[in-house]
Amino acid sequence: MMTRTLQCIIGALAFQMLSRGMDYALGNPQQGVGAFRVRDVTPPVVWGAACIIAALIVAIGLLKQCPRIVRAGAVLAAAIYGAFAVMVFDDVYMQGPIDDWRFFTGYISAAFMWAVIAWSLTIRIAVIKHRKGKDGDHRSA
Repeated sequence: MMTRTLQCIIGALAFQMLSRGMDYALGNPQQGVGAFRVRDVTPPVVWGAACIIAALIVAIGLLKQCPRIVRAGAVLAAAIYGAFAVMVFDDVYMQGPIDDWRFFTGYISAAFMWAVIAWSLTIRIAVIKHRKGKDGDHRSA
């Protein structure tokens, strides 16, 4: 149902999401510049866990060849990156001169990619469902 190309792209994006999640969850011993202003340990750990969960959902879906599971992970990933974009918007565009806009554009681009993957899989699932007859046999096109 998913082409190998699509699976590779999804796998690469899931690996990046897992890497981000591990980075947030494991912490940074030398606090410096970053997307989060950390006052305690909770926000990065929570966002790290969310990223790891989304990446694992996608990975399980890929391994089981189940587009519905991949789609669920893609929707979660799009929401997470959308939230990241909202969190950095104020820092980038509202406080003085525009600076570090790559954070916002990177997050919004990632959210868009995951949303396109979720939409694409939704269409694929609907087409496959429509092609099946009541007895489960595939209709000829």
